[in-house]
Amino acid sequence: MNKEQIIEDLTAWMTDFVEKPNPLLNDWAPCPYARQARMTDKIEIVFSEPRKLKDTIEKNLPILESKDVLIVCFEHEGIHHEILKEVVRLQNAKLAKRDYVILEDHPSDLEVLNGVKMNFGKCGLLLVQKLSKLNAASEQLREKGYYDTWPKENLDAVVNWRDK
Repeated sequence: MNKEQIIEDLTAWMTDFVEKPNPLLNDWAPCPYARQARMTDKIEIVFSEPRKLKDTIEKNLPILESKDVLIVCFEHEGIHHEILKEVVRLQNAKLAKRDYVILEDHPSDLEVLNGVKMNFGKCGLLLVQKLSKLNAASEQLREKGYYDTWPKENLDAVVNWRDK
């Protein structure tokens, strides 16, 4: 994996897609907070081998004391998306007690919201954040109508499970 190219592609994906309002998303950006986080240097990007994802996350959790998001990039061919989902589910059960959460993005597990493909696609990503901050941001977005056009399936997969 060419790390410099991934960082370049990830930054372009954020600026050209994640941060841009989309008419299919009711003119909301896929992530309304991404631009501010990127512009204020609140995103940390690290790389991992698929078999070392848990260790990489654990080692880098202290970064979230000063950053908003830890993005762990990995070769997605090294782990099946169903296995990744289960690893993330188990890790989230443990990390939630410490106020952390992981959201996963595997190119083989397409996430489509209102006809918009949300995946990065070049490699696997784990987005690690403080659970309390993410839930507070989600609640602000909910109050502003961000989720109004989201199908229940997407809302459950991305947001509602964190409330349990």
